[in-house]
Amino acid sequence: MQKKSAILNLLTLPKETKTIVNASFQTKIKEMTEDGFRQIHIILLKWGKFLGIKDMPNAEEIKMIVFFIKQNFGDLTLDEITNAFNLAIARKLSVDPNHYQNFSALYIGGILDAYKEYKISHIQLFRQKEMEEQERVLAEKNKPSKEELKEMRLNSLLTIWDNYKAGEEEEVEWQVTAYYDILTDAGLITLSNDEKKDIAERAKAICLDEVQNSKKNPFQIQRFVKEITGHSPKTPSQKVVTRCKLLATQMYFDNLIRDGVDLREQLNLTEDDRFTPTAERGGESQVVEEV
Repeated sequence: MQKKSAILNLLTLPKETKTIVNASFQTKIKEMTEDGFRQIHIILLKWGKFLGIKDMPNAEEIKMIVFFIKQNFGDLTLDEITNAFNLAIARKLSVDPNHYQNFSALYIGGILDAYKEYKISHIQLFRQKEMEEQERVLAEKNKPSKEELKEMRLNSLLTIWDNYKAGEEEEVEWQVTAYYDILTDAGLITLSNDEKKDIAERAKAICLDEVQNSKKNPFQIQRFVKEITGHSPKTPSQKVVTRCKLLATQMYFDNLIRDGVDLREQLNLTEDDRFTPTAERGGESQVVEEV
């Protein structure tokens, strides 16, 4: 019960929902000892007095009502009996709270029935939030560490490099822009102002060509053209920035291939990972071990 209550306190739920759900965590009436039944007796007497019942049932009649509750509402708790009366008087339950001086099993059973119906939506909301919290905790537990994320990103970059180096792609895959920072942080891509200007102009031309030949409506094309042509350090266009990263990376990769250098070597992942320089991508010499 303590564990359930702790979980309940962690969740963002309405106060009434927490009250109803927390009450359901208590000991069920059907599991109570003789002392628990005496507690029901006391609760009924208190509520009878509070409701202004002038002629309360005698001890034997109260005992029969307690037995009735045990037989028909054994899945409720003492706190839930109290909640039921509170909500009934507040007219939140689908039952007439007026007792007409008749504090009988029929009257009490009607209130408890209405309470059981009322609490369903609150229990469902709790279970939904509980499941979401469990999923969040599990996701957090399975979340890769910073080192694992770094390794995953590096492996993705190397896969793109290997595909381009082998001639499997005509141009560097666009996903490489997501790992561009790996190359810049390592100081591998350094561009002069003239190179930056040239790449920016080429990027804008490519982006404009793509937009003007797209199937977008005229208004979208006009908006994108204005965004692209207005690209500058102060008003950057995300499309142009992405294309610049792609062109800069491809230029860097082409230089590595021209010089016969492997990206892993540049990233200090191997001591010597050179391959034979060739004029074309995909033409690397293959060394076959002779037996």
